[in-house]
Amino acid sequence: MKPALCGLLIMSALGCADAQTAPAQSPTQTQDAVVAEVAGRKITMKELDDRWQAMDPAERSRVTQLVYQNRRNVLDQMMGDVLIEEAATAAAMPLPQYLEQETKKRLQPITDADVRQFFDTNKDRATGRTYEELQGPIRAFLGGQRQAQAKAQLVDDLTKKAAGVRVLLDPPRATIALAEHDPSMGPPNAAVTIVEFSDYQ
Repeated sequence: MKPALCGLLIMSALGCADAQTAPAQSPTQTQDAVVAEVAGRKITMKELDDRWQAMDPAERSRVTQLVYQNRRNVLDQMMGDVLIEEAATAAAMPLPQYLEQETKKRLQPITDADVRQFFDTNKDRATGRTYEELQGPIRAFLGGQRQAQAKAQLVDDLTKKAAGVRVLLDPPRATIALAEHDPSMGPPNAAVTIVEFSDYQ
């Protein structure tokens, strides 16, 4: 991470962390894929996942949800890019020009009061630096934030007008193991008994 950005992220309550190299992603493997061989025995992905589920179901659920949420976030960005490209084509405008024009309409200006409020809210993270030293980086940060918000508003507006926008990415489903005597839903045609409790004087 560049040093110039580090101080700004401290002020923005995002923290300043060392840059990390993202690990290479392995290809998607099916449940019957062999993931290891030991002593002549093959271990499948399903066996691995079942053991993980048995050992630490909460962590497996958390990681699965995290993967889904990141995929969904990127998918939303990709869908938004397609909508913007289609709108620019329909308007017979180059994409950069269309994007600049439409985001500018939705852009909220940054006032001195906005910058001051941001500084006052986060001044415990200023590490001794003054408002005068940080107002420039804060204004730049807020500017980028407002640009992102304006683009998000544009995508939202285009989504409402567009036809055939569907998200088919399935969210993760938790598998809950039930013991023999645990409560569960009965058959749909089960008899229903209503009991009324009344307080008579």
